Amino acid sequence: MNNKALSESRQLMQYISDAIGTIRDPQELFRTVTDKLRLIFSFDSAVIVTIDKDRRHISVFFEMLRFEVPEELRRQKRRIVGTWIEQHLDDRAVTTVSLERDLPEAGDQDSPLLRTLYELGMRQLVLSPLRSGGQVIGFLNFVSRVEQKWGESDRELLAGVSSSIAVAVSNALAYEELRQREAETAMQLAVNNALLTINDRSMMMMAVCEQISKLVPCFFLGIRVIGNDGKFRIFDNFMREPGQSFIPFSPLEKLDIAGDERIVREGAEVLSRPGVYSGSRFDELCGEFRLVAMVRDSFSIRTTMIVQLWDLPGSRAGLIISGTDSDFGEAELATVRLIVPQLALALQNYLAFDEIDRLRRKLEGERTYLVEEIRAAHNFEEIIGNSAPLAAVLRRVSQVAPTDATVLIQGETGTGKELIARAIHNLSPRKERVLVRVNCAALPASLIESELFGHERGSFTGATDRRIGKFELADGGTIFLDEIGELPLELQAKMLRVLQERELERIGGRQVIPVDVRVIAATNRDLEREIAAGRFREDLFFRLNAFPLSLPSLRERRDDIPVLALHFAQKYAREFGRPVRAIRDSDIRELTSRDWKGNIRELSHCVEQAVILSEGETLDFSSVLTSRTEGVVPAPQAAPMTLHDFDEEVRVMERKLILDALDRAGGRVSGDGGAAELLEINAKTLYSRIDKLGIRKRYSG
Repeated sequence: MNNKALSESRQLMQYISDAIGTIRDPQELFRTVTDKLRLIFSFDSAVIVTIDKDRRHISVFFEMLRFEVPEELRRQKRRIVGTWIEQHLDDRAVTTVSLERDLPEAGDQDSPLLRTLYELGMRQLVLSPLRSGGQVIGFLNFVSRVEQKWGESDRELLAGVSSSIAVAVSNALAYEELRQREAETAMQLAVNNALLTINDRSMMMMAVCEQISKLVPCFFLGIRVIGNDGKFRIFDNFMREPGQSFIPFSPLEKLDIAGDERIVREGAEVLSRPGVYSGSRFDELCGEFRLVAMVRDSFSIRTTMIVQLWDLPGSRAGLIISGTDSDFGEAELATVRLIVPQLALALQNYLAFDEIDRLRRKLEGERTYLVEEIRAAHNFEEIIGNSAPLAAVLRRVSQVAPTDATVLIQGETGTGKELIARAIHNLSPRKERVLVRVNCAALPASLIESELFGHERGSFTGATDRRIGKFELADGGTIFLDEIGELPLELQAKMLRVLQERELERIGGRQVIPVDVRVIAATNRDLEREIAAGRFREDLFFRLNAFPLSLPSLRERRDDIPVLALHFAQKYAREFGRPVRAIRDSDIRELTSRDWKGNIRELSHCVEQAVILSEGETLDFSSVLTSRTEGVVPAPQAAPMTLHDFDEEVRVMERKLILDALDRAGGRVSGDGGAAELLEINAKTLYSRIDKLGIRKRYSG
């Protein structure tokens, strides 16, 4: 090196040392240094690259280019293994690479970059290793259009300059690492704050997305929790729109594959592959999972990381994070893993509280229904009689009760269908769980779906809170669907699905809820005629009619009427605080000979009135039972009103008042504006009167 070159070298070294000591911004520093280097060395463009600590990836640290590189080649982070730069990792001296000579040998994965440089007119690369602590931490690269000869003095000068630049790069990397650690700590604190202060899960996860994207720029974040039955307990997805924040969205709906069960199952299987997927690994993942390939093609995804949150016997969970710009690596994965413990704990707590809330609501509902359960001292305590037709029915009840078979009870109004349903439940293995009764005829058509299957908060006007439906409430027990023939045709398909699949979805909900329910249905309609008339689905009938039970009318079991009359006489005497009175033989014969179109219910009401009106030693049915004398022509003059006539008029007026109130209340019995409120009586009392009066009309308003 001549004196002039030595002087220039010293001046350059001093200039670089001064710049390193005074310029704080790394990009400004290396831009200034590069401009100065251009005065001594001949090159067109300059790039500084750094190598990570595990020597697996190389990253662009600084670049000053005078040509345009295609976007797909401007990856900021690239794997080293298998690339042309791998052979230079241990270089100690400046190396020159001739693109003209070495290009044909560039068959590795970085050959597109070398070929692109060649096509842009570049002919030479100069690599000057940047060493710190005895190890190469990166390279100062010159790219030239003209292939030049680098003499020993030029190489020594560039090596000396590179030593100073290595110090500056090392300092910048150390500062960047410190800044990264501070940013990661800030992210952890911000995520922790969001998890502790935000109750809404969607809002909480959007806040987590924003914090993650500050350190790991991403386009999409999905969170999955899968139960041991393979079904999703949480399936949340968030996407960042250009220049905006993250928003919730459904990839299955956007891709129009919401009903494709195989694709949905793939979403669960992907969680079993935690790791980072970029480049060829991402392509392999797309080849294995059609869903990932569809997301890639629709949203231009190029890299994905799958992070496991937990894998426990009851469930497993994970995050899926995808990007469209730069590839993810182990550093990004390590950053996300910093928040895994606190995020996993928050989600597990959320699921636990959600389950506790569900069980609380279920127990509250069960408590309401427990008062309706019959806990018989023996099997058929409330089913009175010993006639042959009744004995045949009870024999079939004993046979079907221990099973989980669906039972369809058919019989006239007042034949005791609910008592038979309760007997089946109480003789079954489910007797310790709740029996839920649903009167399909008493529910307005607009509310029956919500009553049966439940709804989510905000799913329709007035849905101010989540509500558990009767099927979900009966989970583990029995549901009794009374008057099933009154179920609206449009709901029969949904009922069929619940009976077939043993699962349901609340109105406005996306989660499929499995239910373990024994179904008993009852009707006083001829369902086969209803099917012929197009008012009842044949497939639903076959599903319900797995084990049919036909209850005999009271006319078919007249031998039981004396026993039933005595039973009701004792029951109402206790209830009303009256003495237990005997029934005269003549009245027993009269009771036995009547047709009883209202069956047991009509007989019960008849005896109830006699208990109330009687004053002597025996029950007086004279004003209750009408004369059965045939052939008597009524006198044309008005007959005096009997107590029975008066009682009947009262019943007619009471029925009319209740029907009018139900019409004004749109079919609702309880709650604000319900019929009970309009009539200023207790809702339970009104339900009792509706049942006693035999009101079965449907209201839809």
